[in-house]
Amino acid sequence: MEQSLHILRPTPTSVSIRHSIPGRLRVRVRPGSSAPGLAALCQSLPGVRSVRVNPACAAIVLAYDAGQTGAECLVRAIREASGGPVAAALPQSGARVACACGASAPSKSSVGRQFVRFLSLSGVMAYVFVRKVVFGAVLSEAALSPLGLIALAAAVPVVRESLRHAREKRFTLEGFLAAGCAAAAFSGQALTALEILWIQSGAETLKAWVSERSRKSISAILDLTAKNTFILAGDVEVEVPVSAVKPRDIVVLHTGEKISVDGRVLVGEALVDDSPITGRAEPAHVGPGDQVFAGAYVRQGIIQVRAECVGDRTYLARIMRQVEDSLENKAPIESVADNLARSMVRLGIAATGLTLLATGSLWRAFTVMMVMACPCATVLSAQTAVSAAISAAAKRGILIKGGRYLEEVGKADTVCFDKTGTLTSNQPRIECILNFSDLDENELLRWAYSAEMHNHHPLAMAIRNEAVAREIDPISHVVCEFTLGKGVRAVIGEDVIRLGNRKYLDENGIETGGRMRDVGPLMDRGLTVIFLAKNAEILAALAFANELRPEAGATLASLTRAGVSTVALVTGDTERTALDLCRQLNIDLCHHSILPEQKGAIVNQLRQGGHTVIMVGDGINDALALAEADIGIAMSAGGADVAIEAADIALVRDDLADIVYVHALSRRTVEVARQNFWIATSTNIGGAIAGAVGILSPVAAGLLHIVHTLGVLANSSRLLLPLPEAAATEPRRLPAIPPRNPEPEQA
Repeated sequence: MEQSLHILRPTPTSVSIRHSIPGRLRVRVRPGSSAPGLAALCQSLPGVRSVRVNPACAAIVLAYDAGQTGAECLVRAIREASGGPVAAALPQSGARVACACGASAPSKSSVGRQFVRFLSLSGVMAYVFVRKVVFGAVLSEAALSPLGLIALAAAVPVVRESLRHAREKRFTLEGFLAAGCAAAAFSGQALTALEILWIQSGAETLKAWVSERSRKSISAILDLTAKNTFILAGDVEVEVPVSAVKPRDIVVLHTGEKISVDGRVLVGEALVDDSPITGRAEPAHVGPGDQVFAGAYVRQGIIQVRAECVGDRTYLARIMRQVEDSLENKAPIESVADNLARSMVRLGIAATGLTLLATGSLWRAFTVMMVMACPCATVLSAQTAVSAAISAAAKRGILIKGGRYLEEVGKADTVCFDKTGTLTSNQPRIECILNFSDLDENELLRWAYSAEMHNHHPLAMAIRNEAVAREIDPISHVVCEFTLGKGVRAVIGEDVIRLGNRKYLDENGIETGGRMRDVGPLMDRGLTVIFLAKNAEILAALAFANELRPEAGATLASLTRAGVSTVALVTGDTERTALDLCRQLNIDLCHHSILPEQKGAIVNQLRQGGHTVIMVGDGINDALALAEADIGIAMSAGGADVAIEAADIALVRDDLADIVYVHALSRRTVEVARQNFWIATSTNIGGAIAGAVGILSPVAAGLLHIVHTLGVLANSSRLLLPLPEAAATEPRRLPAIPPRNPEPEQA
C-alpha cells in the first residue's frame, strides 16, 4: 500500500511507456517495430514472470518480480534493444492513462460527425431517387456536375485517410475506395461513386454508434459513486468533494456511507462491509488503529479515519490502473472480415487489369472495378452481425463493451466464479436453528426478533425477515445495548436476552463450551453461528448462510452442457464456506481465502495453461481477475463500480442465466457472420465475372452493391430475434446437485 503509482505520459519516440506500477509495466512500440523480438528479450531478463504482446496495439505488457528487478532496468533493456529513447516517467496526480492501443473511445462529436455525413449522403441519394425514379428526370453525372462535385467532396475524408495510410506504406481498403470513387466521378458515373461512399459512411456510422452506445451505457451504471464526504475542521464536520480530501485529513464516516480514502481509524468503532474489496461475506469490526480502504461501506457506527492515500493513490485506484490492460475490443471475426475485404481489393485490382488485357474493353474493366472497389458487404458481414447481437443483448439487460468479447465468450472452456454477490446474494438468511430448550422454534425466533428489532446488522435483518415471513410479532424491550462486532443485550420484561457470538457470551459469564460440539458441524460447513441466551441460559444457536441464487444450479449445469469443461470457485471467503458451496453446486475447482492480486494470478495461470477463461464477479476484489480473464463478466446491479469498469460484459439484470444466453448468442453471431461472408464474397466474385463477360453494366454493378448489402443486413437482423437456446437459459429452481467428486480440488 505504501508504494506509489506513476502515471506516465508518452512522448513521440520509438518506444513509449503507457503506464507503470510496481510489478507491472506496459510499453508501446512504434508500429512496424519488432514487438515479438522485444518481448522475447524481456522474457529472458531476470525477474520477469510473464510477457504479453498485443500486436494490434503494438503494446507489450510485462509482469515482473519487484524484489528482483525494477522498471528502470527493464526500460534500459528495451531502450538498448529498440535503439531509441523511452518516454520518461512523469508523475501526474489524477491523470487517466490512455488505452493500450493509443486510441480513445469514440467521442460524442466524432459519432455526430459520422452521422451528419451519413445523413447528408442519404439526403442526396433520396433526392436522386425521387428525381430519377418518380419524375423520370435525367441527371448529369459528369465530374463537374452538381452530383459529381458532391461525390468528390464526400470522398475527401476517404482520400485523406488513404493518403495517411500511404505515408505509412500501408495499402488499405480506403485507398482502393478513393481510387474507385475518383474513377467513377471522372468517368461520368458520379451516382456510382455516391453509392460507394453512402454504403461506406453507413458502415462507419454504425460502428461508431455501437461503440458510443456501449460507452454511455456503462457510464450510466458507473455514475453511482460517492461525490462528497465529511472531514473534521477543528471540532466541526465539513462536507467537501471527495476530490478535495488530502493526505492526513481526518475523514468522518457515518452509518451507510461509502469510504472514500485509504487510512487508519483514529476514533470510534464500526462494522465495515469490505466485501467488494476482500470478498468476505461478514462485515468486519474495526476500531482505533485498524486499516480501512476506499470502496468499503460503513454498515453501523461512526469512525474518524486519518487519510493516508487519496484520489488515484488509493488501493482501488491502483487496481483500476491494472484493469486498463483489458482494452482491445475488436472481434477477431471482424479482423477476418477486414482481411477478407483487403484480399478482395487486391483481387479486384488483378481482375480489373486482367479484364482490360483480355478484352481490351475499358467499359468491361471499369464494371469489374466498380464491383470489386467497394467490398462494403464483406466489411459489414461481421460488423452488422456483431451490432445486431449487441443490440439484442442490450434489450435483455446485457451490456457488451465490444465485438471481441462477444466472440470470445463462445470459445470459453473454463468459467471462474466469485462467491459473495455472484453465486450467492449479499443478504444472509437463517439456515437452521439448534434448539437447546423446551420452547418451540417460533418462540425462540420471537425472542431473537425482539432483541434485534432496532438493529440494522445483516444478521439482524435476516432474523427480522424470517420472523416476518412466519408472521411473528416482536415483544417491546425496555433496554437495548449493541456491542459492535459481538452482539446485543435487550431487557424484555424481567428477562435479559443476549444474542451474539461465542466471545460475547463468554465475556458476559455465559459458558458456551458445552455447546460447541453441537454447533461444530455447522461451522465446518462455513455457516455463521450466533447464540441466543435468556438470562444465564443458552436457549438456541442460530446458523446463517448467504442465500444461494436460485438460478445458480441451472446456470452451471447449462454451461457444462454447452461445452464448458471446468468450473472454478475463486473467493476470498473461508475454506469451510467455499468447500460447502462447491459441494452444493458440483464445482470442480476451489480457490479460497485469497486476495485480489491472487485472483488475477489464478486466472492468468489458467490462461497460460491453454484455457479460454471467463471470470464472473461483482466486487473490487474481482476487478483484476476480470481484467486478466479472456472475458470478464460483472454482476452490475449490486456490483462495485471498478468491477463493472474492468468487466467486458455487465449483467444489468443481475441474473446468472444471462451468462448462458451470451454464450449461445456468441456462437450464433459467429455462425451468422460466416454466412454473411459467403453472401458478400460470392456476389462480388459473381458480379466481377458477369462484368468481365459483358453481362453487367457499371450502373448494374452499383445496384449489386445495394442488393448484396441488404442481403447481409437481412441475415444479420435474425440475431435480433429470440435464440432457440434462450428457453434453456431461463432461471429455474433446482435441488442441490450431488458432487461429481467427493471433494473439490483445493488451492
